[in-house]
This record gives sequence, structure tokens and C-alpha cells, in this order.
Amino acid sequence: MSTKAITIGPKIKTALPGPIAKRVLTGDTKYISPSYTRSYPLVAKQGRGIIITDVDGNEFLDFSAGIAVTSTGHCHPDVVAAIQRQAAELIHMSGTDFYYESMITLAERLSKIAPMPGPHKIYFGNSGAEAVEAALKLARYHTKRQNVIAFFGAFHGRTMGALSLTASKPQQRRRFAPLMPGVTHVRYPDVYRGCEGGAQDAEAFALGCARF
Repeated sequence: MSTKAITIGPKIKTALPGPIAKRVLTGDTKYISPSYTRSYPLVAKQGRGIIITDVDGNEFLDFSAGIAVTSTGHCHPDVVAAIQRQAAELIHMSGTDFYYESMITLAERLSKIAPMPGPHKIYFGNSGAEAVEAALKLARYHTKRQNVIAFFGAFHGRTMGALSLTASKPQQRRRFAPLMPGVTHVRYPDVYRGCEGGAQDAEAFALGCARF
């Protein structure tokens, strides 16, 4: 058996961003809405496992799993094969209007691993923000209550209802008022930082809640 170490790491071949990436970035500035939040001028071309390769051949380690959606790694062979099989059979037909056997199969599997007792009903959404909007509607509909508590520092999405709960960055909410009414933001119960001038005992926390 070989004892040679296998190294996985970034391989940078050009100045960043590279020449091809710069051309793509120019096109992006011209044609794409500036509303997208871009953290870094990475122009991705290919992904394998944890490695992302850009259009200039530079390789990067992806510690974010896409946006936390590729936990099996980029282009896992089993995932690719499943997508190819489904695309060859049926790409889209609205699940809100008709029925899919595969939806029931997946819902049953999710129901079995859901971390809560009792029977479950599964709702499929297209994004986290859409799921939050659905949760808001579900909570209001079934509880008949209109007010919601959210935490400072939390991110729930950028659609109007979800944005009303979001309080992570001021620029995400700026110039979109009035937001959804009935939302109250509170601090996390952080025993490491304390409250009421740094006090950490239970009485001080209770006093802070009462004053709030």
C-alpha cells in the first residue's frame, strides 16, 4: 500500500481574478442585476467534491457547500446520475396542481427522520425565504395570532415577510420600509455576554425581560 500523502488544496495559476474571469465580470456588470450579493470575484466553471475550478483553471476549496446545499460535495456521481435519470423522464410539471409519486416517496422519507413526534405533513419550497414565508402564514393561520418574535443578528431571507424578521445587516432592510408589522426583535439569551450592564445571574436576566 502506498504511503504517499494525498494533498488537497487550492492551486492558483493566475492573478485573481484571471483574464477570462475579468471578461465575465465585465459582462456581469453590464447585464446582471446588482441586487445579488457577491462576496468574491470567483467565476466558477466546474466542481468536484470540495474543489471548485474557475474559468481560468484556478482551484479553490469550497467550505460553504455551495450555499449549504451540496453536502455530498460538488457533482457527486450518485447525485448526477439521479438528476440525469429524472431529466430524461420529466423535468417539470407543477406539483401544486398535479401529483408526483416521487414527491410522496421523498415526503415519506423526510417524515421518518423529522426530529419531532407524531405524524407529519411535508411542504416543499424553492428556497429558504419561501419556506419562512410559508411558516409565517402557517403560524398566523393556525394560531390566529399576528405578532412574531425574531432575534437581532438572525437572517431569514430577503422577501418582504422574511426580511421583516431579518436583522443581521442594516443594508438588507434599508429603504424597504414599511416592512411587515407585528415583528419584535429581541436579543439572544447569551450567558457569555450577559445583560443589564454585564450581569449574568438569573434575576438580572428576568429584570431585563421585564423591562423589555
